[in-house]
Amino acid sequence: MTARVAGLREGTVRMRTAPARSVATTPVTSFGPGRPEPAGLPHADASYSGRPDTLPAAMLDGDPATGWSNAFAKAATALLPAFSGARAADWVSVDFGRSRDLDRVAVSFTVDSTHARPAEAAVEVWDGRAYVPVTGARTDWATASDAPTVITFDRVRGSRLRLRLTSAYPGGAGGAVRISRLDI
Repeated sequence: MTARVAGLREGTVRMRTAPARSVATTPVTSFGPGRPEPAGLPHADASYSGRPDTLPAAMLDGDPATGWSNAFAKAATALLPAFSGARAADWVSVDFGRSRDLDRVAVSFTVDSTHARPAEAAVEVWDGRAYVPVTGARTDWATASDAPTVITFDRVRGSRLRLRLTSAYPGGAGGAVRISRLDI
């Protein structure tokens, strides 16, 4: 015999469940000073990578033939058309593992049929709690593909640096961003 419960439709069976525990039983992992540093410092990251062979670490390997890119192409399917438009904005970052003084970044952008120099490259630094914009930023844009664009700014101390990149041609086939080299 099934008891009627207010609010349930006729024929709905109420299942008995175990009561919730009031205390977590999983031990807490300690993340205090002295923990091991992440392997592979400096460590590069990005908001998006277009393909498996254009990962952020390729910006730091010193090889101009490799690099990070947010370019992607989606072949047509039975339901969707082909697509290769540029993303409007993305970011790349470098984690040094320890705080250091920063006042300059040299970034080499690739310019070709798929990639364009970004319309803007804003620099932010990790202050221990959040990324904050640097002050006094001045950009000396390179005039050739894969030549360094140098961004200087007021000296700041931080353990991570992030570049916010805005596409010059968002949605366009040639507006993706590629960084072949990043030196900080």
